[in-house]
Amino acid sequence: MQGLIKADHQFYKKHGIYDFPQKQKKRILQMKLVGALMAVPSIQKKAKGKMNEAILGPYEKVVQQAKGGNQK
Repeated sequence: MQGLIKADHQFYKKHGIYDFPQKQKKRILQMKLVGALMAVPSIQKKAKGKMNEAILGPYEKVVQQAKGGNQK
């Protein structure tokens, strides 16, 4: 996530907090591309409203089940 969450990456790297290998070159390039795109103000504006949706989307089914009282 070093391309997307730059400040966190710098902090973790400086303080030696990373505890697993970060050698997935394709993933690193993808995140740097996303980070570069997110630096563009017009893209930031479009993405800002959809960020919560993207992050919380996978959990929506679990939340709906909890609201309905269904437990699995």
